[in-house]
Amino acid sequence: MVRKTILESGITLVTEQIPEFRSCSLGIWTQSGSRHEREDQSGLSHFLEHMLFKGTPRRSATQIAEAMDGVGGQLNAFTEKEQTCYYARVMDQHLPKALDILSDMFLNSLFDADEINREKGVILEEIKMYEDAPDEMVFDVFTSSMWDGHPLGRPILGSREVISGLNRDRLVEFMKEHYVPSRLLVSAAGHVDHDEVAERVGQWFQGAGLPAPPPSLPGGAPQPNPCRVVQYRDSEQVYLCYGVQGLAVTDERRYAMLILDSVLGGSMSCRLFQEIRERRGLVYSVCTFQNSYRDCGLFGVYAGTSAEKVEEVLRLSREILEDVRQDGIRPEELDRAREHLKGSIALAMESTSHRMMRLARTQSFHGRIIPLEEVIERVESVTHDEILDLARELLAPEDFTLAVLGPVQAVDGVPAAGAPQNLTKSLTSI
Repeated sequence: MVRKTILESGITLVTEQIPEFRSCSLGIWTQSGSRHEREDQSGLSHFLEHMLFKGTPRRSATQIAEAMDGVGGQLNAFTEKEQTCYYARVMDQHLPKALDILSDMFLNSLFDADEINREKGVILEEIKMYEDAPDEMVFDVFTSSMWDGHPLGRPILGSREVISGLNRDRLVEFMKEHYVPSRLLVSAAGHVDHDEVAERVGQWFQGAGLPAPPPSLPGGAPQPNPCRVVQYRDSEQVYLCYGVQGLAVTDERRYAMLILDSVLGGSMSCRLFQEIRERRGLVYSVCTFQNSYRDCGLFGVYAGTSAEKVEEVLRLSREILEDVRQDGIRPEELDRAREHLKGSIALAMESTSHRMMRLARTQSFHGRIIPLEEVIERVESVTHDEILDLARELLAPEDFTLAVLGPVQAVDGVPAAGAPQNLTKSLTSI
């Protein structure tokens, strides 16, 4: 049973009680992420996420970890573009302890200056580690090129300059601005009692103010910047990522997008995987991806291959997308994609963590909990013509942004920035 309550403080609480489960998952979400940062705040959402684990007057960082380990639970957090989540998964009898630990972290973190300075080093090393992983870094290069200058185009980890110059006052000020009751949502799923959770959460912000308007979206909806960016990296493989502006999370065509994604690159039977890996052996990894935000989205292709094969992989993948853009998908592909999606959805629902996150995301972005039956019905109702119309709108070749990282001199006619013979950055508009 799913229930929702708006507490007096303005916090939204959504729960799903599943009596047959013994475990439960609980998440505290703030409707604030890297998108809500100014350029001089880049990385503060992620830094703040780290600092909430560094101790309170009641518990040191070690004691926080020991308290959760002592009940066999899991405690973690993540920062996204538009949200940040702190969550725990425990057996049902330990839910009160999980609530106590999370609320203590959320309300009473010390933000010790020495801890902040130590964590600067940790996060600067995390940035270096990420930059040394071109298979991950290529996504940031793609996003920052496509949405150049927009908050959504900046990396979640932030910039070295902002992190290095951060102090306690700026961090506390940022938290006070963004971690307010009206921007908070608590979700729980599993063997949970809604009224018990509501009572405990209500005590956290007793006497807090009424709900405020939702956080603004700095910069408005980003405008795509079709371009090609090639950067030389001394790596074993070449990593390419290209795509277009996709759909917002509330777009009614999102179910057709799920089908299109599945057919092109979202499963082992998809066109990209079968043609480029299975038939030709050109890659180990090839797939499509989609990210949806409040007012926009991304859809694209990712692949990793050797330098001598990258042009062929790029050409073949473009041909596959163009074929779908011209002719749509086959009836058997539509049927298979429907069943693949329905099965994936059903399997994911076996996890209390997935259910908890689904509650939070649908409530945050849609303003309601979308029943599973509605999702299945919408997936089943997608037609061939809807997919064809969407493919023709999104997959126009002139709209693509391309990012390539690897040991190459040039790709797609674009010289590689940083290559031995190329000393300047190459950014060529299509």
